[in-house]
Amino acid sequence: MNNSEILSFSVQISNGLKETSADGAGLVFDSKYGVMFCAYMPGKQGNYGESRGRISLSYFPASQPTNIKFVEISTDKDVYCNNVWGLGDGKVRVIYEKDSRADGDHDMCYKDFDFLTGKLSEEKVIMLKKQNGAIVKLTTTEQFSYLEEHGFNNHTFLNTEQIAFGSHTIFRGQDGYVYGTITSYLAEPILYRSKDNLATLEFFAICPYTAQYEMDYKFLDGKIYAVFRTPPERHSIFFTTSDDMGKTWSQPSLIKDSVSCRPRLINYANGILVVANHFNDDTGNRPDIQQARTSVRMYLVKDGEQPNEKTMVKELYSKCGIVNVCVKDVLGDIYFAYSTSELALEYQNGNPKVRGKDAIRYVKLGDIT
Repeated sequence: MNNSEILSFSVQISNGLKETSADGAGLVFDSKYGVMFCAYMPGKQGNYGESRGRISLSYFPASQPTNIKFVEISTDKDVYCNNVWGLGDGKVRVIYEKDSRADGDHDMCYKDFDFLTGKLSEEKVIMLKKQNGAIVKLTTTEQFSYLEEHGFNNHTFLNTEQIAFGSHTIFRGQDGYVYGTITSYLAEPILYRSKDNLATLEFFAICPYTAQYEMDYKFLDGKIYAVFRTPPERHSIFFTTSDDMGKTWSQPSLIKDSVSCRPRLINYANGILVVANHFNDDTGNRPDIQQARTSVRMYLVKDGEQPNEKTMVKELYSKCGIVNVCVKDVLGDIYFAYSTSELALEYQNGNPKVRGKDAIRYVKLGDIT
């Protein structure tokens, strides 16, 4: 595929018959059955704001997404910030936050889905193993307490902001732990690991730079590579590394002309593939929230390189919007999911709060090296 309009190649994997807004794609591939799962947040018909209140899961053959099936994970009031983790044998664990707009603690919950039987488990709450060995519920209180214990205590949103569990790519390390990140609005990201597929987490490090909801990281040759999002909308995605499992971090470097959205990175082709929205001058007089959310660049970095024009391997474009991306490597082939934002892109002089994440779409990019 060349760098042409990606909409021509992608297919919609949210339920277009019932949903006109969708956000937050997360991908899991089951290698035993060749099935791809996508967890996302569908929006109400005619509601083009942020999707809160439902968590859904679609699943389909990874290489040819036909016969897409859907299952409702949760329809509780104010569920948000989904993520998904593969358990193997056709089973996935879908994670989400409850009461994300309420003051006080927000529980993180999960349900397991088995696509062979179609059965969905009962809801369970994610637990946290503290440094003293105590097992407690994972809540916003525990999140900010951990930050305060390590000297990060200047947060105006203490206990009122969500645990942004959906804004990172969960992965398994060579040591058998499952790894990921917890962030909140303008707080330092906490790195976690788990021995039991995210039923219980352990915090083990903090990235000392405040992020606006979103951070992603991976390991390569004993080193952590990470990207995170900051305000404002433009010039907002930074790249940093750690050589000592998160005890110290390099000075962040800005990804040139990056735009505030969900940055991602994965291990790929013996390097780190970094994915970030890129500013496109041909965007018209749109609100800041939509500037450049039609273009994504992919950078393959190795051996101390930085995401820049020399390491860029692909640029994707969609006239209907390409935001909140998710990337998966399946045997060297890149699979890619994203939200469109067609309605919001029409508001060239309109309300800057109109975000318009209209649908989840999916495409196989193949080998991009």
